[in-house]
Amino acid sequence: MSDHIWFKEYAPEDLAGVRNANMGEHVGFEFLEIGPDYVKGRLPVDHRTTQPFGILHGGASCVLSETLGSVAGWMTINH
Repeated sequence: MSDHIWFKEYAPEDLAGVRNANMGEHVGFEFLEIGPDYVKGRLPVDHRTTQPFGILHGGASCVLSETLGSVAGWMTINH
């Protein structure tokens, strides 16, 4: 039995191409770590991701969670 939930072994650098030419690339998203049942990423808080008052935009938070969730789901299937 495997010690992780992913269909195969992944490293953060394996996922770099998944974020190219989409929203993640535009806002500076990066994959940081892949554990046995989690994926970590980060999003900069800068001119691309803040609302007019200088704090993280709610939509940017959605981009972060959607990117992590959809890629994690993709990692669990045979493709």
